[in-house]
Amino acid sequence: MTRIPVEARQSREQSVSDVTLLDRVAGGDVRALSELSARHSLSLRALAFGILRDAVAAEQVVQSTFREVRYEAGRFDPAHFPVFGWLSELTRVGALHRARVSPGAPAGLP
Repeated sequence: MTRIPVEARQSREQSVSDVTLLDRVAGGDVRALSELSARHSLSLRALAFGILRDAVAAEQVVQSTFREVRYEAGRFDPAHFPVFGWLSELTRVGALHRARVSPGAPAGLP
């Protein structure tokens, strides 16, 4: 079995830009949404966790972020934000909202 160096795999995986993926998401491409999520979910969960200090709540915020992306991708303008900046802002706002709406709520409750 031939092994492909990690760098080669990553460059092949990243060959499609985030902007292109968002364009495809806007057209209803679920695979593009999945790829975007695979690329950025870990960082977004870390951001949400830093605000909420609750792993379950952070995961729920990230899932909510990608639901929003699914419906708002067509409105994204790369001239105003890089894709990761937009995703980060959606996640940050979602986490802050969750913290305000249910401060001190047990993990897993909205």
